[in-house]
Amino acid sequence: MLRIHHVGIIVRNAEAAAETYRTGLGLDVLGVEDYRGEASVALVSAGDTLLHLIQPIADGTMWAAALRDRGEGPHHVAFEVADINGALADLAAAGVRTLEDRPRRDPGGAFGVFLDPRGGATLIELVQVVRS
Repeated sequence: MLRIHHVGIIVRNAEAAAETYRTGLGLDVLGVEDYRGEASVALVSAGDTLLHLIQPIADGTMWAAALRDRGEGPHHVAFEVADINGALADLAAAGVRTLEDRPRRDPGGAFGVFLDPRGGATLIELVQVVRS
């Protein structure tokens, strides 16, 4: 694990929430991205860590379920790894499952995969940043 890459936070309105972080805390808003038609994600810089402010825009997603069931608030913590496929192989060998078959493109130019939170653990995502 290299660092905490981002904290995913479920919000009702990504742009309004980002503005609150900007004006209230002085954080930099890097932009707002459409994520596969499922969510609008505001990327906010908090030092070396990002906040992903996730506004569900489609029913049937994990984010819509989280907003419906728990309301706004923290959703997941994402750890950056140097080699996501290597990390997944190590986790599989240790018996750790993932929620997805393979890494997917994440907002902000990274690849990510969620780990299975069985046992009541915090939802964890592993991400590998693609550097050019």
